[in-house]
Amino acid sequence: MRIIIASDIHGRLLVAKKLAHLFSIYRPDSILLLGDYLYNGPRNGVPSDYDPMGTCEILNRFASKIIGIRGNCDSRIDETLLKFDLKDSRVLQINGLRCDLVHGDLLTSDLLEVQRGDILMFGHTHVPMLQKRDGVVYLNPGSVSFPKEEKPASYAVMEGRHLELRRLEDYFPFASLDLY
Repeated sequence: MRIIIASDIHGRLLVAKKLAHLFSIYRPDSILLLGDYLYNGPRNGVPSDYDPMGTCEILNRFASKIIGIRGNCDSRIDETLLKFDLKDSRVLQINGLRCDLVHGDLLTSDLLEVQRGDILMFGHTHVPMLQKRDGVVYLNPGSVSFPKEEKPASYAVMEGRHLELRRLEDYFPFASLDLY
């Protein structure tokens, strides 16, 4: 099973087009989007390719494959525009692993300590992370739109029990982890 995991699109049309191209190349079984779809937020500025409706139209083409998480920049009106459900959190069984999905804006060190699944997937920070600690894998695909800390725009791919972080620009992997 091949899954694409991405977060923090923030209404960027060029990014949505790159994701659409990525989805057509990889042909994933599922697409996990971890929030912040249409609005850019007050700290990101307004980029020249900011087009929430155009972004929405592109994402809706893949609605049947998208499993969505609500981010801190997502409003109730987004749910009337996007053709996939948004939830604050989800628990999924993927390739025999329990995966907890959240946006990440409400994560604290206390919540990280009590997390009981195999993989915690979250976005929000715009900084990619792939690490295993105390038997739990922490996966943040980074941001496809506004990467932070001099990291590349990025996403994650899960195939079977193999995870990779990849650059959006050239699909090149820069971190990987086997979950056996």
